[in-house]
Amino acid sequence: MDKSKNLMNSSWFGEKSEYSNEEIKANLLKADTESKVLIFLIEMFKLGDFTQKPLLVQLMNQTNDEAVLNLCIRVYFSICTHDDLNDSNSMLFLENASADTIRTFASAATTSLSLDAIPYLLSLLEEWYDINDIAVVLRDSIDFFINYEEDLGEEATVDDIGEYYLNYTQQYEVEKYYFGQKLAFPGDLAKRIFERVMLAINNEDIFKMEFIPSVLSIWTGIKVPAEYDTVINKDNYKNFISYIEGLSTKEWEKGEKYFYGYKI
Repeated sequence: MDKSKNLMNSSWFGEKSEYSNEEIKANLLKADTESKVLIFLIEMFKLGDFTQKPLLVQLMNQTNDEAVLNLCIRVYFSICTHDDLNDSNSMLFLENASADTIRTFASAATTSLSLDAIPYLLSLLEEWYDINDIAVVLRDSIDFFINYEEDLGEEATVDDIGEYYLNYTQQYEVEKYYFGQKLAFPGDLAKRIFERVMLAINNEDIFKMEFIPSVLSIWTGIKVPAEYDTVINKDNYKNFISYIEGLSTKEWEKGEKYFYGYKI
């Protein structure tokens, strides 16, 4: 079950385990490496058991293995709540984080779906303001949440963005989860995927979508049936129809957050 290398490069965290939760817990207790601990934690989370989230946070803050850390960050943002993000002790690793880790953090923060991720991004932007490639990723993540660039422009200062954020939170239900500026909802993402498929099928173009399919796969626990470079044609078009029909049979609530079909 040691699939960390595959998971690091995957758009989601893989299929649910064939093992029971009790068996996974037993294996977790016997795990002798950080990567094994992390993989077993992920398997538990995929079965809807989030009781060991504190262990994930502990691993994230203590590991010296950057590959393990970066995967921890991705998983953490996928399962964290607003309250989790409001506990600054969960982010102690940021104090000595490398540039690569900051990039991972900034990119993954959007999958938290929580406006409470923005103070961390703003603090990091202030610290890394002069490192252009990192600053761009941080700015893009903040903009994903609150679309500040439309009003302030790309060169807005950290203080200006911070003030904009505070005003923004007065207009939105901060206890809800958002994908961009809309309440998070799997049906909305499925619709955007279907619209892309309809455009691509006419010319047998490639799928050209990565972020939305990744997020939807993680939310639902059912992988979107295409990769970025998949050529869309009349044959695999049917796979998307089946996928979307399958999602429509489940009850999803707008503004809620899911991990592998389980509400966080």
